[in-house]
Amino acid sequence: MSSPHIYTVGDRVIIDPAVARASNRDVIYRVTRLLPVNVVVEPVNGGRPVKVNPTYLRPAPAADTTTSGGTTSASTGGEWTMIHEAPLHPGTLVTVAGAGWKQPPGELYVVLRDTGTGRVSLVPLGGNNGRYWRGVSRSLLTAVDPTRVRLDPEQNT
Repeated sequence: MSSPHIYTVGDRVIIDPAVARASNRDVIYRVTRLLPVNVVVEPVNGGRPVKVNPTYLRPAPAADTTTSGGTTSASTGGEWTMIHEAPLHPGTLVTVAGAGWKQPPGELYVVLRDTGTGRVSLVPLGGNNGRYWRGVSRSLLTAVDPTRVRLDPEQNT
């Protein structure tokens, strides 16, 4: 059986910005230990180690600045910078998929709040008894054109 790790001790990595907490974003880490499932990473510039599943790690950007695909990444003093998208309007229909999202793909959700910080609050279309998700990464969302949504009439049996 092969090891599930794709990183080795000493590799420079970042935590995927789509799932990272605010305190872990913009930080470059170095892998220090490989555990059976997770890995332990420590900030390159010093700080507390973090235990994280390797599926949430990405290779750290190079020491120079590059631009590709509308996203700018720069490494200056251990910082990772992303250009944020414009906030979504409340009521926008979206689908959600990606790392860390455990609900079935393809379901429709309604944006409740987007303050432009890269995190949104949303609820399943049709509601969920007053419950909703807070802090969902904006990068996991795909806006849905409401004119493409087809409503089937309810069938009485």
